[in-house]
Amino acid sequence: MKYVYLLAAAALAACSRSNAARPPASTPVRVATASRINAPISLAASGVVEPMQTVAVTTLVTGVLLDVAFHEGDFVQSGQVLFHIDPRPLEAAADQARATLARDEAQLTAQQNDDARYQTLAGKGYVTQSDADQHHATALATAATVNADRAMLRGALLNLENATIRSPISGRTGSLIVRPGNIVSPGAGPLVVINQLKPVLVRFPVPDQQFGAVQRAVASHPLLVRAASKDSTEAPEAGQLSFLDNAVDSLT
Repeated sequence: MKYVYLLAAAALAACSRSNAARPPASTPVRVATASRINAPISLAASGVVEPMQTVAVTTLVTGVLLDVAFHEGDFVQSGQVLFHIDPRPLEAAADQARATLARDEAQLTAQQNDDARYQTLAGKGYVTQSDADQHHATALATAATVNADRAMLRGALLNLENATIRSPISGRTGSLIVRPGNIVSPGAGPLVVINQLKPVLVRFPVPDQQFGAVQRAVASHPLLVRAASKDSTEAPEAGQLSFLDNAVDSLT
């Protein structure tokens, strides 16, 4: 048994001498010139998503809502037809305004002719200047009435055009507030609410320690913003910082 221990000790000693004789492995080192660069600074913040625009669509005329030309939750384009209001009362009002204008225009033509004749007769002394002035004033008053009639006709035609309600923006519609068959009017509230979601607005706070740096950076160049949901695996949406608000949260 002693012989075995001696052989083991001799083998260990031989291994130790072999490891001590082997030189350590060299590590390559590269040398580069030091330079100064502008390193990007990233700020992380929790924000909220808001629509770029929110429009409550209302009617500009009073009438019966005939039909709805979209489904709740649809994406609509700017100028797309949304509602139709019964146009028959508005058409009747436009016809009445058109007839009134035609009547007063005929009267204006006759009174202008009378005015011209009386001015000629007054110059020759056949009628008094007072009579001539009276016919001239009557012609001017009728001309003013004609202008008022034209304005009323334009208003009636505009109301008739407003019987078809179109979307003022492109966005997503919400739930329908007023159903067909109801009487709608300008002061009765919105018919539907539309939110513009492309592009969308993300509002987030900037800590006061970094506010000065962000303010200086915005003044010199556009700032890139990436927004992502915490529970989303999709790539973040890229955008640009629009502006720095002047509101300060006094609680933080």
